[in-house]
Amino acid sequence: MKKVECIIQPKKFPELETALRRIGITGMTVSEVKGFGKEQTRPDSYLFLPKTKVEIFCSNEDVEFIIDVIVQVCQTGKLGDGKIVVTDLHEVIRIRTRERGVIAV
Repeated sequence: MKKVECIIQPKKFPELETALRRIGITGMTVSEVKGFGKEQTRPDSYLFLPKTKVEIFCSNEDVEFIIDVIVQVCQTGKLGDGKIVVTDLHEVIRIRTRERGVIAV
């Protein structure tokens, strides 16, 4: 199991949500966050730009498909497009039913 996290431009989220639902993603967590990276124009100031963070738990088989969708929807070729991070999950447990593993995703 994997966790796919992406930090994207907020204006791209509605299109990304539609695309992810279209490929069968049944759950995601979305947060409004602020941050900065290489797009910062003045290194002496800390300009935190609004971003949207999307987290998806998925099977190992779905990771590349999800990454492809995120890149297709969110890539503009300009600074500030965002990042995708993939991490391994040791265990996922659904609290309501105590189901474990991929079935809990």
